[in-house]
Amino acid sequence: MVQYLFDQNIIIYTFAGLCGLGLLVRLIVNLVYKHLVKESDSPGETKNKMVKHLKLKFETCYKLKIGVNNVDTFVDKNVLRYRFCGVLLSTWDNFCGQVLFLTLLLVPICAVFGTVFRCGQDQILLTGSVGILASAILILVDKSINLSSKKKMIRLNLLDYLENFCKVRLEQEVFHPELLEQYRREYLQVSEAGKQISATEVAVKEDPKDELDRRREARQKKEQEKKLQALKREEEQKKIEEARKEEEKRKLEEKRLLAAKRREEELLKMEEEREALEARRLEVKRKAAEKQQANERRQQQSMENDKILHSIKDELEPSEDRTDMDMVLQGLEEIAADKEHALRDKEQVLLDKDLKEQVNIEKPLKERTGKERQQKVTASKSKTQGMSAQEEKLIEDVLKEFFA
Repeated sequence: MVQYLFDQNIIIYTFAGLCGLGLLVRLIVNLVYKHLVKESDSPGETKNKMVKHLKLKFETCYKLKIGVNNVDTFVDKNVLRYRFCGVLLSTWDNFCGQVLFLTLLLVPICAVFGTVFRCGQDQILLTGSVGILASAILILVDKSINLSSKKKMIRLNLLDYLENFCKVRLEQEVFHPELLEQYRREYLQVSEAGKQISATEVAVKEDPKDELDRRREARQKKEQEKKLQALKREEEQKKIEEARKEEEKRKLEEKRLLAAKRREEELLKMEEEREALEARRLEVKRKAAEKQQANERRQQQSMENDKILHSIKDELEPSEDRTDMDMVLQGLEEIAADKEHALRDKEQVLLDKDLKEQVNIEKPLKERTGKERQQKVTASKSKTQGMSAQEEKLIEDVLKEFFA
């Protein structure tokens, strides 16, 4: 069977058929890619369905205010989905490569089987050389066609149109319709000027000097119009920039005024707190002075009572009514002791109340008025030297808890 294939040159015809098939497919794919390059070079006037569909889909995304963030991916996806005769273009390209690989694979297989079945050295060499020649032709055609550069060209053409022309126009239509209308008017003016120039050129062909003068005037007018438009645009941009700077300055001034106002409010609050603290201190000093005066009066009263009692004892003589007089004096001493005890309780309650008020006042401003507190504590200690041992102990306990 293998001898028959070699004798009838069927393997050689197979190599020739594979080479022709590969060349045909390569040429077809090359023509398709050339057509796509030509159509993608001017997408605005194309009749290709793939390019028109790509353009329409891109415009629809911007009209719906969705936009296309990654244009590269968008283009690659639509190009890879292009079909020729119902088959993907990438499949056609892959088929050409498979034909080349099959041709290269058949060469060693034929050589091995021809050697095993002893088909003759000349026939094996002839078949192998035909296979290698067919593979070389396919590789040469593949490299000369250079489909990879055509793919890049298609991609670059579509990206250039979508990003540099279509995207800008769609953004202006959606977000800046006024600028688009202005550009259209300018384009119409320039086109009308060109038409007028062409009409004048046709009308005055007989007088070339006047024609040249008119052309120069028209060109000068066009240049002046362009310069005026450029100046207007620059002025508009300057106005916008000035307005933005003025707005920033106004915002900064507002922030400064707010900061100054807050500082003034904080200073006023601090002054009010200081005034309240001074008033409380004066009140505490006044109450302490009143207590001291009350203690002095009480001491004077107790001294007077003692003097009266001593005088009564000295004046009275020993008699039978001595026992009754002793009982009366004892009752008077008990009444005086009760009064003195009641006065001490009242003073103790007032002192505790004042100390609590002083602690509540000085506690939030502990860091600011540390020296004043120490002075106050020393003053309160000096004032309370005439008080009882129980009051001094209570004051010391409160001060220890406060400064702990």
